[in-house]
Amino acid sequence: MATSDDEGYELYDEDEPMQTESPAEQAMEHSEEEDDNDEQQQEPKDFAKMLGDVSTAIPERGAVPPSICEVPEDLAEGNKAAYIPKVVCIGPLFDSLRGTASMLRLERYKWRCVRKLIVGRVPAGPTTTMEPAWSAEVHAPVLRRCFNRMVRLVPRIRASYGTVSSSSGGGGGMNGDDEKLALHMLLDGCFILHRLLKYARPENGGGDRDDWSLLFGRCWVWGTVKRDLLLLSNQVPFVVVRKLFKLLVGEGSGGEDVLVAGGLNLLSSLHPRPLHSAPIDCRGVHHLLHLLYLSIDLPPSQQPRRQHQHLPPSELTRWVPCAKELEEAGVKLKPRATNKAKSFLDVGFRGGVLEIPPLRLFDYSEPLFRNLIAFEQTYPATASRVTAYAIFMGCLVKTPDDVRILHRRGVLENHMNGAGRDDDSALVGFFAGLCAEAHTSADRDHLATVMVEVVRYQSGRWPQWRAALKRDYFSNPWAIAAVVAAATGLALTVLQTFYSVYTYYKPPQ
Repeated sequence: MATSDDEGYELYDEDEPMQTESPAEQAMEHSEEEDDNDEQQQEPKDFAKMLGDVSTAIPERGAVPPSICEVPEDLAEGNKAAYIPKVVCIGPLFDSLRGTASMLRLERYKWRCVRKLIVGRVPAGPTTTMEPAWSAEVHAPVLRRCFNRMVRLVPRIRASYGTVSSSSGGGGGMNGDDEKLALHMLLDGCFILHRLLKYARPENGGGDRDDWSLLFGRCWVWGTVKRDLLLLSNQVPFVVVRKLFKLLVGEGSGGEDVLVAGGLNLLSSLHPRPLHSAPIDCRGVHHLLHLLYLSIDLPPSQQPRRQHQHLPPSELTRWVPCAKELEEAGVKLKPRATNKAKSFLDVGFRGGVLEIPPLRLFDYSEPLFRNLIAFEQTYPATASRVTAYAIFMGCLVKTPDDVRILHRRGVLENHMNGAGRDDDSALVGFFAGLCAEAHTSADRDHLATVMVEVVRYQSGRWPQWRAALKRDYFSNPWAIAAVVAAATGLALTVLQTFYSVYTYYKPPQ
């Protein structure tokens, strides 16, 4: 039995057993003491490697995140070929393809672009029939200066790519090799600069007219080149093109704005029109795909500014009805006039009318949309509006009937010629397949606001009654005639009944 002494300490009777720790508690306490001793006495034999892995787990980058990345596997799962170049490799991420037979013709052509730019035969003035001769004594210093400038740009170039670092490893075999990376930047940069200058001044030999004879056996290769120039992983930082422009062309030929004009002209045939006409600052362009993205995005005045939260497509589409359901609910679908639409993303709803800019789909539309969405999913400084638009269109198109409705209303046109793509059923999964595993900022996207208004209008009873009346009784001339006849007969019956009752209570004198 426990007692207390004069100083207040607790004493135990000798006959009473003292409470002791269980064997498990003693073993745990002993293990903790050993762990403390190990921390003081031992160090893991792989601790140096562990420390190095932790130190390099998140590479330090500048304030600007990389804008050119490899497409994540989950995004590319639906159609991996849509992200791989066919005829021309740009940048280090597809370096392993440069030696393949399909790429060699354009690889040789890149050297011709370097030569033409260095000797001064660029479309800055009237073209001549004779190309200036190459002089090693005169032109070698220019070539050396361009290459050295690319070498000095290598740190900035590496920062633009998500996987190309200065250490050994992946990244297309260019990690750690500054001179090889600089050489490919020189070749690819001159190739793109040459094409931009040609399209910036079409009156001076622009376009592809003087290039057809240089690529025997591939008469229509330039259309495929445009497609390849818009792949996310097949890009060169635009700072490379701007630097080569200053070295080889100079500010006196119209300034850097000529690069933006040339890029928009080059890609004009691939635009999902209409486009907005807001000016684009060349200094804010990261690469050609980004230039296209800036040209199709909503103007700054129409871009919603809200705190965003990333949501999966399932959360966004849970309450979005399809085209057939919208029409049954009394919502009118119509194409938005080109002079009103600021972009093909500029969908609006007012007074029960959902206006959608007309969209024409071609064989290149899928890789174009896929790479724009991949850019939004890998570059944080975007609002994912193309992703939200694709999800929105995927919700409208759930059955072949929806495709036919949008086609009759002038909203959607299918010009795809590929196998299995030229029928309505092929378009049902077209947009849904674009956005697998993609996320969007639903609460910052203007389409979410539009659809809230549509659903609020759809939930009203009068639009539903009016739509049902139009569908059931005014769908064709015969139905209208039957309704008019029935209404006339009802009116005559009511009138006859009235006169019968009236004459009963007030017979004629």
